[in-house]
Amino acid sequence: MKNKNGLVAFALLGLAAGAATWYLLGTDDGKKQLNRANDGIKELTRSLKDVSKREAKRARKLATQASEELHALKNKAVDEFGSLKNKAKEVGRDALNSTNSSAQRLANHVDEAVDTAKNKVDNA
Repeated sequence: MKNKNGLVAFALLGLAAGAATWYLLGTDDGKKQLNRANDGIKELTRSLKDVSKREAKRARKLATQASEELHALKNKAVDEFGSLKNKAKEVGRDALNSTNSSAQRLANHVDEAVDTAKNKVDNA
């Protein structure tokens, strides 16, 4: 029973395909329908190509813009890093100068204390 139903369905499908083919190729109205369908497919293809070109151009523009913004951001980061590096150098230089000044003052006080002690020893 299953094989019979499958065979009947296959035959009906073949009959429908044959009828559609005859209608589209064998009659004037069918040829017009087929030509309209072909024209519609061609128009859809053209439309899809146009949309693809337009969107590809838009994607290139966005990619270029993103690249430019990334480059600008990188340059800004490099500039900021350079600025921070220079500030760190200045702070380090100031700290070194301050330490040297303090060390020199301390050395002067020690020298004065030694001279005072020498004078007291010499005077005693």
